[in-house]
Amino acid sequence: MGLPQALAIASTAFSFMGSMSAAKAAKREAAMRRRQLQVQKEQAELKALQEHNIRMANLKTFIGINQALSGVLGRDLGSDRSLKAILNKAKRETSVDVARANVQLLGEQAQRSFSQRMATEKGNNMARAYRYQAFGSIIKSAYQIDRLSSGKDVVSL
Repeated sequence: MGLPQALAIASTAFSFMGSMSAAKAAKREAAMRRRQLQVQKEQAELKALQEHNIRMANLKTFIGINQALSGVLGRDLGSDRSLKAILNKAKRETSVDVARANVQLLGEQAQRSFSQRMATEKGNNMARAYRYQAFGSIIKSAYQIDRLSSGKDVVSL
């Protein structure tokens, strides 16, 4: 085996190792992206819970203020139709607001889940492409080494 064949083998080895390393890096990058999206999902859930608690605290404060007002005005909160209507309206509006927030959170979480699956798929596809590239370099180099060994002109692929 001459120097050209040895150099071709060394070149093949480096090309193969580089492509396999890139495949592993693509997988690691996809895993990191999935974890990042999972953290975003968890943070969104926490934020939604905090916002829900704020809405419920605001409703509780509103009801407390109305109870205090009914006492100052000398009106019975349970039997006064206008005060009861105000409280019922506040409860309905809070309920609608909570429902909207839940639907929005579900949509955002679905998008994040989709992005997680896409990150996985992209990482797998990139890794597969790098592995094909690695094995392609072996085949190309084997052809070139054969050409060098037989004394034929090497054709650049």
